[in-house]
Amino acid sequence: MDIVIFGAGKTGQYLARTWSSEGNDITLIESDPDLCERLRDQLDVMVIESRGIKREVFNSESLGDCDLFIAVSSNDEMNILSASVAKKIGAHKTVVRVRDDRLGFMDELIDLDYFGIDMIVHPEMELSREIENLLSFPSAIDVYEFYNGRIMLLSTLVGADSPILGKSLAEISTLFSLEHVRIVVIERGLDAHIPRGDFVVEENDKFFVVSGRDNLEEVFAMTGFHGGYKGRNIMIHGGGKLVETIARYLEGQGGFNLKIITEDEKQAEYFSETLNDCLVVHGEGTDLNTLAAEGIIDMDFFLALTVSDEINVVSSLLANHLRVKRTVTRIEKIDYLPVSKTIGLSRCVNSSIATANAIMRFMKHGKVLSSSTLKGTNVIMVTFQVSEDSRYLGIPLSELQAQIPRNAIIGAIYRDSQTIVPSGEDSIKPGDEMIVFLEREALHRVEKMFG
Repeated sequence: MDIVIFGAGKTGQYLARTWSSEGNDITLIESDPDLCERLRDQLDVMVIESRGIKREVFNSESLGDCDLFIAVSSNDEMNILSASVAKKIGAHKTVVRVRDDRLGFMDELIDLDYFGIDMIVHPEMELSREIENLLSFPSAIDVYEFYNGRIMLLSTLVGADSPILGKSLAEISTLFSLEHVRIVVIERGLDAHIPRGDFVVEENDKFFVVSGRDNLEEVFAMTGFHGGYKGRNIMIHGGGKLVETIARYLEGQGGFNLKIITEDEKQAEYFSETLNDCLVVHGEGTDLNTLAAEGIIDMDFFLALTVSDEINVVSSLLANHLRVKRTVTRIEKIDYLPVSKTIGLSRCVNSSIATANAIMRFMKHGKVLSSSTLKGTNVIMVTFQVSEDSRYLGIPLSELQAQIPRNAIIGAIYRDSQTIVPSGEDSIKPGDEMIVFLEREALHRVEKMFG
């Protein structure tokens, strides 16, 4: 695909790095000359220095045939304008990131077709959804929804009391009914594996499992955690729109004991005036005495959501030290994410990854309906449309799995408005949407088979 990215901040760089590694042709447009020089050395992409919208950059020769134009600069208005110009020039699809609250509901107020915008992404909204899912499934570390929540992909650790420790996946299938459960990825340390039947489970392995909502209890029982537990005592450290959105969500759900700690006095006053069912504290979220005085040891969840990665990491580590059951840490520097795992911060959220995955789900090319990356891994989820002339129709998955690369696995099938967690006896049919989990190096081979 020919992709143009307007803005080379954290999100633009993440998108460029991810998609260029998959063989796409990427052009980055950035106004900062020093950043342009660094990116030319670091990334295998074309980097164009341009301040604003210049005729020599925005013309039919450079943008007229691009498959996707993505505007993720720091200026929302410029993102909207650049995408509109790109569409008029001939860009096939345009995506705009909007951060400003005043523009946050632009897609509800105006005709996006008139401006030539195909999709608007709201980073705070994407992050909020991710955090809300983590609060809904406390024993999970990551939660993804497909087809309006009909099928789930979640990750959870294998605990010390898990009955599957020391057993291979083939042995596990004799202990638990996995008819509606499919183990698609196992992360051990910093490495992620597409497991086969001979993979032996160890404590603290991180399982990524595809399942229907009704079968999640079986997943948690298998890994040694009780999925029915719901955390009701929640403390949030931070301010801004993200904290407000999550607080309003929790108030709407009801039954939560919610506290917000913020260093910003005006923010504390605003929350006190506008939120009805939470306690707001003006104080330092990294101060041990403040946390203790506000009852952090009784909290089920601690959410570190300030705009500073370093402060979020410190406050989450303090919460861990005080034995809070679960922490969620906002970390915007992507390079910090692998390190966060090693220091015990397993539930981390990142707006660049959340934004990128929202855009990837929107992308369509050939028989590929969407793609996204499992956070912190080299594993990609790709959804393929099965055509009528596919040579893989009617083959039992137990046989078909042997034909695809070892580092890829078919995780789910969507057919006639029904979701299927497939077993070895299932087969694919024309019109199916098939979700495949694969390591990045297997992408081209699997795309050649199904895309």
